[in-house]
Amino acid sequence: MSGGFIFEEKYITEGYAGCLSVMLIGTSAGLGTGKQVSANSDSQAATKGALKVLYWSADDFDKTYGDLFSKKYPDTDIQVVAPTGTSAITDYNAAIQKYSPDLVMLSPYDYQQMSKDKKLVDLEPLIKREQYDMTTVYPGLLDELEKQGGGKLYGLSPKTDSYALLYNADLFEKYNVNAPSDGMTWEEILTLAKKFPTEGDKNTRIWGLSSFGSSNLVMDIARTEGLTYMDPNTLEASADTAAWKNAYRLSVEATKSGVLDERITLSSKSYLESSPFIMGRSAMIVASIGQLQSLQKAKNNVKNYKPFTLGIAAGPADSKDRKSTGYVFGSEILAIPAGASNVDTAWDFIKYFNGDDYANEYYKPNTSNNSIGTPLSRMIKEYSGYKLDAFYTLKPNFDSSITSYALMNKSPDLELDFWSFLSEELTQVVNGKKTLEEATAAIQSSIQAVADKLAKA
Repeated sequence: MSGGFIFEEKYITEGYAGCLSVMLIGTSAGLGTGKQVSANSDSQAATKGALKVLYWSADDFDKTYGDLFSKKYPDTDIQVVAPTGTSAITDYNAAIQKYSPDLVMLSPYDYQQMSKDKKLVDLEPLIKREQYDMTTVYPGLLDELEKQGGGKLYGLSPKTDSYALLYNADLFEKYNVNAPSDGMTWEEILTLAKKFPTEGDKNTRIWGLSSFGSSNLVMDIARTEGLTYMDPNTLEASADTAAWKNAYRLSVEATKSGVLDERITLSSKSYLESSPFIMGRSAMIVASIGQLQSLQKAKNNVKNYKPFTLGIAAGPADSKDRKSTGYVFGSEILAIPAGASNVDTAWDFIKYFNGDDYANEYYKPNTSNNSIGTPLSRMIKEYSGYKLDAFYTLKPNFDSSITSYALMNKSPDLELDFWSFLSEELTQVVNGKKTLEEATAAIQSSIQAVADKLAKA
């Protein structure tokens, strides 16, 4: 099967749209006594105070955070500082020094850097002071935040941006294929996908996996495995390692095999009706809980819809450590800058968006803002009747995301260039015009040439 590689920019957007210790001095950092408090904010709803927030967009802040928080804390005066207007903040140190905010929302990269420089408030004293319930917060995410914080917890992230392997159990039974299990790697997932038939018209046939092929699949594999194509410090390319070659091979083989649906769309059909997985014609998809919401919408809105038995497995996992995955898109990490004037009010904000009250609002059906994209770090057992354990099973690893963000800081075009080289070279491999070795060498030399030019600029 010949074909090309589709460049899908939304993955870069998802990856970075969020994108993505100093002890408190005085009584606000003291370890107080008192009864255990639940992870909601009812007891603090009457809190009065001011809160200055550093964020990339005042309008977006209000939609995502401000309106909800103001309902809970109507007496809190929120001031949003958006120094760049509507673009990402690239220098948090300078912005914090200039505007003195009480609260910041950081990408994993900025969180790591500011933690290393001890420019954030350690949250542990605040958690202990109030005996704030952390027992139902995603343990793997807390571990990763502590790791990136150098052993201390300097921030909390309301959303996990975690994914799982969703599968159509009925198709697995029909074609006598063993169902997926927790901790499967991309190679194992693609092997399973190849056990399904590849014949038939694309509008009606069965697919092994709902996925873009080519460069998109390569980048998905690379993120999961923690691969980076360049050292951000030396600008030395590393896109020709054995691990990268394996990612190229897996993508090319999957694309040529015809088991990937390439996220086809059907003319005159809705998104729901165009999705092979939602319509029961694809065996698997790697997705977040937004896919669960789409399945529910299909049941209610697609005429003569035929529901299927859904299974959910934890994955894809890193082949080097099947209990972890790099297939996460670091969401906004809420943190308090050292020297903030309103630490307690900032802490109220962090508590609310990591607590039960916000979770109840977020998962509430039939609201004006009920588009669910990713699971919250405050774990719930099920959503829309589906158990969510698989989304919290693997430990997230932000290392490759942090490296990618560091490279974006060097040049926003680096990753776009790399993706373009992948698409061009691997398409030639799929079409039989180049060997995998030739394509690998071309990818390596092309991205190194871009880096060399950047270094001389």
